[in-house]
Amino acid sequence: MKIASMLGILLLAGTIIYVEWKRSEEKKVRMITAGVSAVSAVIGMILLFDPQLPGPGLIIKLLFGGIDKVMK
Repeated sequence: MKIASMLGILLLAGTIIYVEWKRSEEKKVRMITAGVSAVSAVIGMILLFDPQLPGPGLIIKLLFGGIDKVMK
């Protein structure tokens, strides 16, 4: 079942990249769209196999938690 979900994520990301690649005329926009879609697909597959990973809010808190204490 995870293989089907993984293929679905890849198919969806590939479709988004393909459609945006055809629509946009600027190379920068194409690269940004492809990069964001690829990173999102990788994160989706990682979360598919390990759904207990911390979210982005917790990671930001771990990275900048010490700065918050210093600024108070």
